[in-house]
Amino acid sequence: MFAQKLQMSFDVAHYIFNTPCASRRAKIDNIPEWSRQRISKLLPPLLTTQHSSWEQGSAAQAILETHLCPVVTMAIPHAVHYLYGLAHDAVVRQGRDGRLSVLLNGDGQSDLGALDPGCIGESFYLLLSFPNGVKVKLSSEVSSRLEISIENMLIYILEKCPRVPILDGQNPTSADTLLSHRIDSAQIWSDSVYMLPPFLASASVYYSQRQSSKFQSLPLLHMSLQRIISASEALQSPTGEWSHIYDMEKHELTRKAYWGVGNGWVCGGIVRVFRIIASAVDDAQAGEELQPTLATDTGIRAQVRRCYSILVKTLDACLGHIRWDGLFHNILDDADSFVETNLSQQLAYTLYRLLDLHQYTSAVVRNFLQLPTLDGTQVRAWEELAGTMHQAAVMKTDEWGFVRGVCGSPRFDSAGTAAEGQAWGILMEVARAEYLTHKSA
Repeated sequence: MFAQKLQMSFDVAHYIFNTPCASRRAKIDNIPEWSRQRISKLLPPLLTTQHSSWEQGSAAQAILETHLCPVVTMAIPHAVHYLYGLAHDAVVRQGRDGRLSVLLNGDGQSDLGALDPGCIGESFYLLLSFPNGVKVKLSSEVSSRLEISIENMLIYILEKCPRVPILDGQNPTSADTLLSHRIDSAQIWSDSVYMLPPFLASASVYYSQRQSSKFQSLPLLHMSLQRIISASEALQSPTGEWSHIYDMEKHELTRKAYWGVGNGWVCGGIVRVFRIIASAVDDAQAGEELQPTLATDTGIRAQVRRCYSILVKTLDACLGHIRWDGLFHNILDDADSFVETNLSQQLAYTLYRLLDLHQYTSAVVRNFLQLPTLDGTQVRAWEELAGTMHQAAVMKTDEWGFVRGVCGSPRFDSAGTAAEGQAWGILMEVARAEYLTHKSA
């Protein structure tokens, strides 16, 4: 499959990786500045469009990853203030049941997402983890409010979220219980792999560093990885693509279509979990409970292997549907569906992050994640595919900074614009700049 992709016309990444060394180094040196300018252009539409609960979380994640990437952090000079603003309003709009960002003009019933509100969780934990006097200092009142709010969101997931037992009939309290994506029906969506597992993984790391009688870090990490596995068993096809929606009470797919962006949520969610784990493995401050156990817990290691296989199988399946222009059809295998931009951003982000994990993380991390060694052909194929998709998305960005042709708000059934499309544009740009900077070092 990759051999076919290498015959395509490549973009900026192509000439970076295929020009003489001196010229290549000059171009790579310019990447951070180019990326900073592009992120600055994408940011205003992201912050000024209306946000549903998952879009609030997606926006926060884009700003968080920009802030944590040294080569582009100045693209958003007041990133922490934006992060706090997004978290603050998520709390203001928190429902009585604990779900963040769901109150609009009523009692939260207008946002029926059960898992979408957890999308912003990692940003809460980042804000709460800053040492006093470093980067930002939250007052005790603000810290307490954020802490209580994210605890209530986590309690909702653990205790209140609609759920059913897995298909083999195990007890509903089992770790293998399937959590519903919505509050009004028992459904699992492909989107949920992005909304929930990174939240649980970041919660695991956060509580490993603190004495908490409410939450134990290892069960949270197990649960994070199991969400991915259980979702794949319900939604992933034998060829690797994911259907969108499975009804857990009817035991049938209610939307069998291979929705491109849904597959992108899957890929982005899994690679984010891997990055959260990688950070914990490398962090000497990761906590007495989590870090030593990660190296010896055979259950977690087996789950990690399974999740990596799920990710690569999903990537391969999606990339088999790439068009000549680096974009995809909204329904991957339906050439009559509209041409869509956001999946290209999601998959480019995933490939750049995967390449970084494989090549520029510590041996300890690579060993724990059990990452196979990539040969040169595979590396070049991933680089060039990511570059092709990156350039395709750049070409769809207008003079106002809107990424056009993404699966569009508010119904996501036609090409348009969306906050999530802006967020993924920034995430892709950050991942690309970070990887290419590491490559050039």
